Amino acid sequence: MTAGSGQAGQGRRDGVSIHLPVLAGKSLPLDVQGATAGQLTDGLARRISYLRISLTDRCNYRCTYCMPEEGVELAQRSDVMSFEELEAIVAALQLVGVRRVRLTGGEPTVRKDLIELVTRLGRLGLDDLALSTNGERLTELAAPLRKAGLRRLNVSLDTLDAERFRQVTRRGDLTRVLVGLEAARSVGFAHTKVNCVAMRGWNDDELAALCRYCWDRDFIPRFIELMPMSEGALFFPGTFLPVAELRAVLTRELGPLLDVETGEPLPGVGPARYAAVQYQGALRRVGMISAVSEPFCDTCNRVRLSATGQLHACLAYDDAIDLRSVLRSGLTGDDMIDRLVQVARGGLSDKRAGHIFSPTGCGGPRKHMVSIGG
Repeated sequence: MTAGSGQAGQGRRDGVSIHLPVLAGKSLPLDVQGATAGQLTDGLARRISYLRISLTDRCNYRCTYCMPEEGVELAQRSDVMSFEELEAIVAALQLVGVRRVRLTGGEPTVRKDLIELVTRLGRLGLDDLALSTNGERLTELAAPLRKAGLRRLNVSLDTLDAERFRQVTRRGDLTRVLVGLEAARSVGFAHTKVNCVAMRGWNDDELAALCRYCWDRDFIPRFIELMPMSEGALFFPGTFLPVAELRAVLTRELGPLLDVETGEPLPGVGPARYAAVQYQGALRRVGMISAVSEPFCDTCNRVRLSATGQLHACLAYDDAIDLRSVLRSGLTGDDMIDRLVQVARGGLSDKRAGHIFSPTGCGGPRKHMVSIGG
């Protein structure tokens, strides 16, 4: 079924029947009753408008801050959400105010038939459909992703040094990623956000170079504080670089950081706070994501769906809301829609005010970053 067909459909994956809801013509809140009436909020009245979907817990890299070298225990394929199930969840949550979706992993581009899913979601009329990737497969996928309806890209790039890149990814090819970024730009992806996990003593001498690389190509550099996922097991002592120190480094090497809060907003609804720097006669933006030293929990508008259909209200905690069981319960049509939203609402009512990430590596969840997608 495609989103605009107006027909209930049924698909199968590994022997599981999937009953898809009738969604055409519905809107919020006039013709949707019961659990689906009203904006999705958490218990603190924060409006949820942004859904991040992990398509897989598999990855073709083994980045040191994201995944143990030996890998992680992978989900059974029968537990992984099918495209029909993902489409049904997005369509249901769209009725209660979720307007922006980002596809993550693991590495989402290793999910078979990714273009089909992007096409499905692209037909739902979302305000934004984006994808986070390590860039390894962009050379061949950028054009079909764009054609399928993907609007924006975030690409991970922690260094411009080939040997450092190999060390942090444990297997990646920097040249391939850089070529992939150029391929994405050539097919029309604009203002691609380039994400760098900033670490003291490792890549803090490259921050200005990364900015210049991005600005020369109309990319937007964003620096992310190291987060203590995996119960801090991948959080190496002495490498945490707080955003205050990051700002000092950028100011020293690039010049004053200017406030851009009143400027033209960037697409997307992520947590980055942006500053601007004068570069080659124009103001260029740089983003900083400070989940540890300067958390932004009071403005959180997002939830995360794991590849196995578990809805996580917060990256920093292991508890989750099981949506997969609703989809596989035999409910159909409006009954399924209402139940999906009801379960999501109930779980989000307990969403915490904030988290307790610590710059020492404490306060993080057991789950691995690779399993939830950041």
